[in-house]
Amino acid sequence: MGPKAADTYSYPPRGLCREAAARYLGIPTELFDDLIQRGQLPGPRFLGGTAVWDRHHLDAALEVFPTAGSSSARASTTARLEAADPPHPNVYTPETLAQRWRCSANHVRNMVKRGDLPAFRSGGRLLRIRTADVISHEAGEPR
Repeated sequence: MGPKAADTYSYPPRGLCREAAARYLGIPTELFDDLIQRGQLPGPRFLGGTAVWDRHHLDAALEVFPTAGSSSARASTTARLEAADPPHPNVYTPETLAQRWRCSANHVRNMVKRGDLPAFRSGGRLLRIRTADVISHEAGEPR
């Protein structure tokens, strides 16, 4: 048998090893480990005993960190990512999620009522959907 043909698909891997996950976020592995210990980045999934970080979960975690120029961003002269605890998690309203998905807000509310999409109530009345739950739903992950 000859050598195996190269993969003709051009897609990024969904599961990343520790070094690749840190590289994907653009940070050193030591900072990556520190942010996991502090609970600011997700831990790995284990596939056959191998630790693998889900790219979609890393994307969702990154959205919570402050951006430069935001009121919660810290000035830092070092190359390290200084993560502040945001005052509120990054969430969607049914209206903003409907814009993202190009559907109606009522469709999003119906998905929540059916249990297809996790959500919570803020202040007892306002329906909110966590970014991580949106990304998991888009990725087709079971709840």
